[in-house]
Amino acid sequence: MIYQPRPRTVNKYMQDVKPLVVKVPHYNGDYLQESLHTAFNLLGGLLKSICYGDRVMLKPNFNCSFRFPLSTDLGMLAALIEVLKDVGAIVTVGEMCGRADWPTEKVMTNLGVFPVLQRYGVPFINFQNDEWIPLEVPGKYWQVIHVPRSIYESEKRVYLANARCHSSARFSASLKLSVGFISPEDREILHSDKAKTEAMVAENNLGWQPDLVVVDGRRSTVSWHGRGAYVYPNVIMASGDMVAVDSETVKILKTFSTKNRIQMDVAELDTLRIAQEHGLGSMDYTLLEAEGHERTEEEGNLDPAALAVKDQL
Repeated sequence: MIYQPRPRTVNKYMQDVKPLVVKVPHYNGDYLQESLHTAFNLLGGLLKSICYGDRVMLKPNFNCSFRFPLSTDLGMLAALIEVLKDVGAIVTVGEMCGRADWPTEKVMTNLGVFPVLQRYGVPFINFQNDEWIPLEVPGKYWQVIHVPRSIYESEKRVYLANARCHSSARFSASLKLSVGFISPEDREILHSDKAKTEAMVAENNLGWQPDLVVVDGRRSTVSWHGRGAYVYPNVIMASGDMVAVDSETVKILKTFSTKNRIQMDVAELDTLRIAQEHGLGSMDYTLLEAEGHERTEEEGNLDPAALAVKDQL
């Protein structure tokens, strides 16, 4: 039996017919839950897309045994689970690691993921052991991909992506998360011809689209291979549109000057261009930015005596 793509997800986060992307500054010491709440409130509210009783498949990035930004930060994972559960969502986490570092259980153990999931009572589905179903997609490079039944049949999907450069895909954000839900055999095909990799990454997403995307851009790497020294964009982003939020991600990564493969017009990046051509999102979006925190509290909260002491310093 060949399965068909799920009905296209309607983006609930729009403004003036354009998709919304929100960007929230986050600095060391800020509360992740508060930053997520700020992001979702700027979008118009989490309840627009995720409601009480919704069964949500949360797709993070545990590709390898190396920590954030190569893998999802456990603090961010915990914070997003808490926020989703606060609105009554029933959360499951699903993932499969990269072919160079599997089995997935080893990666999850090395990263310390399982205790976090157990703390919140969140089940884990290892896509490696799931039932792989053939899915017909209207792509140029993919006509059939093999995907886990669990994420295909999910009621709602939330993506938790990192932001960094990548050796074969140029950059990694929400669209690239799709490599974690195609079969190992399809991954071999994906990586067999690097000239097609970016386009195939875009077409991986033709089977369904997420209801909500979070990109953790607090820390990143911008070398061409996505390894090496850290840079610190110090932002968290959210959107209902993968193409829009990934476009903003690339723009942020490009502000850190180094030799990599994203130094071109964003519209020329094949992953974004082809995803947009397939109607998976838009590079024409509205960006809303939250104000950063510059102080702990207003000095006006101090009593006159305390301010008088300050004036004597």
